[in-house]
Amino acid sequence: MNDIYLNACSHGLPSADTIARIRAHLDLELKLGPLAAQQDVADELSDVKTRAEHLISASPGTLGLAATTFSGWLSIVARLPIAGKRLLVAPHEWGENIAALQILAGNAGGTVEVLPELDLAAPDLARWSERIDEDVAAVFTPYISSVAGHRYPVAAIGALLRPAGTLLVVDGAQALGQTPIDVSRLGCDVFVATCRKWLRGPRNTALLWIADPDKFGFSIRDIEPFDVNPALRLGLGAAIGQAAAQCVEAMQTRVQQLCRHAHERALQDGFMALSGTPPASGACSIYIPSHRREPLQTKLASAGIHIKWPDAGQDEPASGADRAGHAIMRISPHVYNSTDDIDVLFDLLKES
Repeated sequence: MNDIYLNACSHGLPSADTIARIRAHLDLELKLGPLAAQQDVADELSDVKTRAEHLISASPGTLGLAATTFSGWLSIVARLPIAGKRLLVAPHEWGENIAALQILAGNAGGTVEVLPELDLAAPDLARWSERIDEDVAAVFTPYISSVAGHRYPVAAIGALLRPAGTLLVVDGAQALGQTPIDVSRLGCDVFVATCRKWLRGPRNTALLWIADPDKFGFSIRDIEPFDVNPALRLGLGAAIGQAAAQCVEAMQTRVQQLCRHAHERALQDGFMALSGTPPASGACSIYIPSHRREPLQTKLASAGIHIKWPDAGQDEPASGADRAGHAIMRISPHVYNSTDDIDVLFDLLKES
């Protein structure tokens, strides 16, 4: 029996073509040496960035490549003028981002504030709008949250009136590859995302984008890392090409169908889902009594079923997703999965 991989939120499985492209370049490095091999594929490496720009509808020269979401995010955020300013974060902002903001703000005499929780099924942004004024340096929000896959109304947030110096910074780590993205229509100033999740790119590949370099006083070239891994970049190019060929819209439809099926099974089998409505993204997360976690981990491992147990207190500390006496199980299928995969998981949960 083949393993069942239901953890695309952590790392989507790269395709055979993506892995093959990485291997081919490593073979070239063995033959020519790393520097000569990199020079040999210079045009293809340049094309990877062009493909990434097309993927998110970015203007030429506004997009860069990095190793991780956080490294790209930090390289931009650390340069923002935040002295004495307020930084507003969405309740589901990534914990590592919040921790960094608290350090940066603390060193600069600023503050970090958590914005009011939204009903994401029918978001009313009035309470967010009234918090944004001249002393706000930036607003930070995920596009799609990590623990439960909540989809934020990023375009509506981007349309809120805000002072000219107040930036909107979007973490798209859980969005890139599973939902169509046009940064020109989001109204944000910064967009960052890893490529290893829904885009199914290699690990240590990510992109970063800024809307207007003049607004920041620096360009993407100023912050893009110089030392790169060409093999991973070429693998990323293959993954982007496959996403374009398969159509991100079609992948989104398929992933949401699978997650709705997981949500239905969860309710049918008596589990409480973190989202009261069927998921609008690729994650279906459910609460499991804490005492069941360890035996379930053992059974899932024996059955070759791969899921994730997020730590909401660490991953999204402002979300309030923690529930006393319960662990969280996150199920995140991709296009290589089927409803049968999900049924095998829930059948095992019922028997345990």
